[in-house]
Amino acid sequence: MYQKLKTLIWFLKRPYLYPYLFQLIVKKFFKNQTVDTRLQSQKWCEERAVNTAQAIKLLTGNNQKNIKDLFHDCLKSAELKANDCPVKMGGEGNLDLLYYSAEFLKASQVIETGVAYGWSSLAILLSLQSRQGSQLISIDMPYPNLNNESYVGCVVPQDMQTNWTLLQYADRQGLPKALKKMPEIDMCHYDSDKSYEGRMWAYPLLWQALRTGGFFISDDIEDNMAFADFCNIVRCEPIVVRYLEKYIGVLIKPIQ
Repeated sequence: MYQKLKTLIWFLKRPYLYPYLFQLIVKKFFKNQTVDTRLQSQKWCEERAVNTAQAIKLLTGNNQKNIKDLFHDCLKSAELKANDCPVKMGGEGNLDLLYYSAEFLKASQVIETGVAYGWSSLAILLSLQSRQGSQLISIDMPYPNLNNESYVGCVVPQDMQTNWTLLQYADRQGLPKALKKMPEIDMCHYDSDKSYEGRMWAYPLLWQALRTGGFFISDDIEDNMAFADFCNIVRCEPIVVRYLEKYIGVLIKPIQ
């Protein structure tokens, strides 16, 4: 009870998050029973999985170096910042996949959901910084009770932040704001609400904004069947990437 009260007070101090608080309350009292499809999803991923090098070759047609070799000093500095951060957040993700995807597309308009330390943001910005006028919009809601607002994206260097807009909202508030600013995108990276309902709400919005030939990338697709079901809805064959103990899904938007 104390923890719930503490969380409520945390939200009450942040009026801009009231819409998300209302959604949580509604979900709590009108929760639908969902079927656990994790084992089914894991099997689906395993049957299709390739490693990162194979995925990058399929997407770009080339073999590529590890970006930690290309940007050693920058990524080493980012690692030190993450280690010094007093709030523990998510892992760094598949930086090579994100960087080389943006490079191949010559991306200039990118949206991502889920930031934490900002590793994925950094990988994308390392590519975008070479193209004038490029912009990344990132959406990330602060962690309740951790007061981590000032640490979100902490590994992104100051000199890259001119190409970066951070919206600290939940997906249902932040994504419409991002799409209003950037109605057409070259690439998206989804790494936020992992629920089936959350994904199936956000995926179509991102897909609609994605240009023909653009890349749709989603992390942790083994959690449930949302990504697999979405592939069927858009009739698109995925590339499934095995990364550590998780899976990442990639779709290339075809000509309609």
